[in-house]
Amino acid sequence: MPLPSYSPQETAAITGAPLAAIQRAITRQAIPARALGKTGRRQLTETALLAFALLEALPAEVRLSPATVYNLLREDPQRRDVVLGEVVRIDTVKALEGTRRRLALYDRAADIIVKDPAILGGAPVIKGTRITAQSILGRLEAGDDVDSILEDYPALDRDTLEVAALYAKANPLRGRPSGKLWPRAS
Repeated sequence: MPLPSYSPQETAAITGAPLAAIQRAITRQAIPARALGKTGRRQLTETALLAFALLEALPAEVRLSPATVYNLLREDPQRRDVVLGEVVRIDTVKALEGTRRRLALYDRAADIIVKDPAILGGAPVIKGTRITAQSILGRLEAGDDVDSILEDYPALDRDTLEVAALYAKANPLRGRPSGKLWPRAS
């Protein structure tokens, strides 16, 4: 079974790291990326994803390169803490707790989100519904709270909403948006 791999966009959505920082680290070859498929799209391993998550969890005073963090995690993926010098100790279990939870949620997306050309032209929807992942993300970004969305869609639960929003963030719509995005300026 092949190891899971994640695109830079998926890595940014799961870890909260800036997409530009991830792409810069790949371009500078600080973090190894594999080229997959005929298109040669760059994919990162789970260890690389966790390295970016750990970099995001570090306080601003502690500056490490992506390559350093990646090598530390690659040497021992189950490492409980990282000691830097005599004064800095990083509890990796605690620092990566939220990322591991989001990673598990994202891995469940294959069971929850479906793409069927017969349903809304192949847009990613929540299984058994016509609710798109993008619409859930849009409502959350517009300020709706989870309870109001659950009130509108009682068949859904919190985890499903979280998976849909994470999936939509990791897989944004391609191309130019349709329709007018702002009122006509006068």
